Amino acid sequence: MKTMAVTLDSVGGPVQVESLDLGEPLEGEVLVKMGAAGICHSDQHAISGQHGAELPCVLGHEGAGEVVAIGPEVNTIRLGDRVALNWVPSCGLCFYCIRDQKHLCSEGTQRIWNGYLADGTSRISRNGEPILHYCGISTWSEHMVVAEVSCRPIPDSVPFEVAALIGCGVATGVGAALHRGQISEGDIVVVVGAGGVGLSAVMGARMAGAERIIAVDREPEKHRLSIDLGATDFIPANDATIDAVLSLTEGRGADVVIEAIGNTRLQQEWLAAVRPGGTMVLVGVPSTSDLTNFVSADLIRSEKTIKGSYYAATGTDKAIDDLCAAYLDGDLPVDRLISKRVPIENIQEAIDSMLTGTEGRTVITFE
Repeated sequence: MKTMAVTLDSVGGPVQVESLDLGEPLEGEVLVKMGAAGICHSDQHAISGQHGAELPCVLGHEGAGEVVAIGPEVNTIRLGDRVALNWVPSCGLCFYCIRDQKHLCSEGTQRIWNGYLADGTSRISRNGEPILHYCGISTWSEHMVVAEVSCRPIPDSVPFEVAALIGCGVATGVGAALHRGQISEGDIVVVVGAGGVGLSAVMGARMAGAERIIAVDREPEKHRLSIDLGATDFIPANDATIDAVLSLTEGRGADVVIEAIGNTRLQQEWLAAVRPGGTMVLVGVPSTSDLTNFVSADLIRSEKTIKGSYYAATGTDKAIDDLCAAYLDGDLPVDRLISKRVPIENIQEAIDSMLTGTEGRTVITFE
């Protein structure tokens, strides 16, 4: 069959929308008709080369849609299921999976980066030449063949655009707050960077019962959205911001600081805003060539903790189930996070909009 998809042939781009050939799902695979896909900074990192991707590929790693065909030996997904896609599938058997750290599954991690499905081949092609699957799911396409393990059924009442964002950015931000920050009722929390992940961390902090949630961003347009999603305070990012946070916390600093940008300078500086005995969570991902420097003596004397937070910081199936339930209960207003919707033909407009830093989240809609 044919599918319209967004391809990247070389680092730096440009991306292009084109008609590609898509094969039938094979063993353990399904065909998904996309309902919505998210525009995430990680896709831009692939375009810019900040984080390498095997090329040429179809981009996109946030998506949700309907299963319209099923290959052999598919046991948990049925025809007609509405599913959210995840790019961190777990095998259930490795060292990490049996220790309930499924998001660190070694087999799943290896699989998503090579651009092929489980049998070592691609279902996507152009003029007979294979095009690779970005993160194993390539959601910037009208249809896509994905592994069964990359699908999680969602309730009928969860919109595809909400489920698409839950599948990555929302799960990442909320996971940083709940599972790595371990925010408790009454805590003071600072979220540095009010992008998609940062705003999701704000929502996660609110779900955890934080008493004060301080959002920080250089774009004043993020003020209203931050407050709408649960922040109690918004502070514009400048040279005086850390001092302002210390002033709001009687000089101690916050219980938890979440750095959601991936800037090593900010990671270093914002440790000063963590109270003694508090926690800094690093969820924004810098380039792998960038180094972050901390004075270990200061960490020891203050008993501050620095934690990395990867993806949902828990198993993807659990994260998607829990976050869909929270959305339906009214505790996770993901729909308010969405500020722009575009057709797939306008993908460059969507990317440019994300890069302005003024939007909430942009989604591709296919219907």
